[in-house]
Amino acid sequence: MKKTILSTADVARLFNVTETTVKRWANEGTLKCMKTPGGHRKFEMKHVVEFAQSLNFEPVGTLSLTNEDTLAERIQVGVLSRDFTILKNAFVEKALAPGKKDLFSYFSYLYQHRIQLWELFDLVIGPGMTEIGDRWARGELDVNAEHRASYETLEALAKLQTQISAKQRKNGFRVICACPGEEQHEIGLRCSSYVFESEGWLTHYFGARTPYESILNGVRTLKPTAVCLSITTESDDKKEIEQLHGMLKDLHDLQPNILIGGRAVHSNGHALLEYASLYHSSFELMTAIQKLEMKIEPRSN
Repeated sequence: MKKTILSTADVARLFNVTETTVKRWANEGTLKCMKTPGGHRKFEMKHVVEFAQSLNFEPVGTLSLTNEDTLAERIQVGVLSRDFTILKNAFVEKALAPGKKDLFSYFSYLYQHRIQLWELFDLVIGPGMTEIGDRWARGELDVNAEHRASYETLEALAKLQTQISAKQRKNGFRVICACPGEEQHEIGLRCSSYVFESEGWLTHYFGARTPYESILNGVRTLKPTAVCLSITTESDDKKEIEQLHGMLKDLHDLQPNILIGGRAVHSNGHALLEYASLYHSSFELMTAIQKLEMKIEPRSN
């Protein structure tokens, strides 16, 4: 997968220091780098983020966007002012633009500039996809535009995974992430799985439309600390609701911690509280994960 590689000048611009200072960091081993055959230092963004976090450095500059990006100036203003309405609107515009969109470059740019994962998910992608869905529901968009935006967002998130700076692996903490039954909206689940990964958990990603029995079999086999489910579509089908509750009861008997998120949690989450803890955002999920770690002893791998 594609990784964002920065030059010495890029890193210097990001921290508002001289290139000599960046070279000194690299020579001291404080900031990991690699060298090209010609001797030029190159830096992976993941290592730059880790470096900034370890020393509590706050980037004060912004990296350049490509000249082809017509939203570049607006995005840079949004990043420097931390105006998430601007950043959300830019995401919507990019996601709905005709032709192939490089959403990965946009997500990567935000992550490079210390937009935290939960902020990217809760304040940019989440409300952006909600707006796109609402515009489709009002008849302002064809369904193909909504589907293309969803697919390319998932593709960009998959590439972003290589840049996520994760905490040290927590031995014994593992999670299964799945969209149960006929649930096919996967973006929220993908975001949730990355929150777990960033917290150092081993993640088993089952994806969309996972049969109930497959989730139960996965728990029996993998013995995870937690199961994370994403339920976005509300169902009026009595049989389907009964099947979901039956699976949750069986899961509860197997004793993993059950966490459920997704739009459906907002309207009928009270019916799920008997079996699971509910979260309404990536930030709430991150908080729930940290509480779980304090409450339980890690299981051996």
